[in-house]
Amino acid sequence: MFSFPISAINKNGLIDIFETLAQFPNMMMMIRSGNYTVDAHSLIGVFSLDINKPIELLLEKEPDDEFKSAISRFLPASVH
Repeated sequence: MFSFPISAINKNGLIDIFETLAQFPNMMMMIRSGNYTVDAHSLIGVFSLDINKPIELLLEKEPDDEFKSAISRFLPASVH
């Protein structure tokens, strides 16, 4: 399992994250925030997240460079 901390400053940021992750439909991924874990491909699930808590993207396998590049803008500066 691979994980990346990601962040959204508002609900529009969650839309950006969802739309970016939707570009990778064959990749198994979840998003965890606090005690909740949702399917990263579920719009309702992503919108149910509390953006005031840390958000973590969970992947079943190591992502390729294309995926890492796509999500890089959602990573905290300390992770780059």
